[in-house]
Amino acid sequence: MKANWSVVIIYEDLPTREEAVKFSDGLVRRFWSEFEFDVGWWSMQDLEKSGGARAAAEKAAKADLLVFALKPEGELPDCFFGWVDRWIDKRGEREGALAGLLDPASNPNGIATQKYLYLRTLAHRSGMDYLMQLPENMVRTIPDSIDSYAQRASTKTSVLDDILNRPIPAGSPKGRSTRILR
Repeated sequence: MKANWSVVIIYEDLPTREEAVKFSDGLVRRFWSEFEFDVGWWSMQDLEKSGGARAAAEKAAKADLLVFALKPEGELPDCFFGWVDRWIDKRGEREGALAGLLDPASNPNGIATQKYLYLRTLAHRSGMDYLMQLPENMVRTIPDSIDSYAQRASTKTSVLDDILNRPIPAGSPKGRSTRILR
C-alpha cells in the first residue's frame, strides 16, 4: 500500500504557477510508485480571501510538503504573513519539507532574495527541511522521531504477533512474574 503525501502549492502568478506545475509533475513521475499525492493549489490572491486563506492554512498545518513558487523580486504581501500565522502553530512538531522553487540561491552564483530568506526562516521555524529542487528521495518519517514512534506503536508487526500468539509452556507460572537471578 502506498503512503499518502499531502502537498500544498502556493504560487504568485501565471508564470510561477507554470513552474509549480513542472515541479508537481516531476514529483508525481518520480515518486508515483511509492506515494499517493493529495495536492492543494492556492494563489497569493487566494490567501487574501478569508475562505481561501483558511482552507490553505488547514491544509498547510498537516502537509508533508509545502511548495512556494514566488517571483524572487518584490515583497511578500501582508496577507501572506497572516496566513503563515494561521498554520504554523497548528503544525506543532510535524515533520515535512518546504520547497522554494525559484530561489536564486539554487544557481551557483545566485544570491537569495528577501522572499526566499524568509522562506528559509519559515522552514527553520516550523522544523521543516528546506528544498530548492525536486528531491532524489522522500522519507516519510525520521527514525526515532515522535511521528515514527507513534506509527510504530500502532503497527502490529509479525514479531509482535508471534509473541502475542505464542503458547505458554506447560508448568510456567501463569499470571505471576518470574524472578531473574543474576
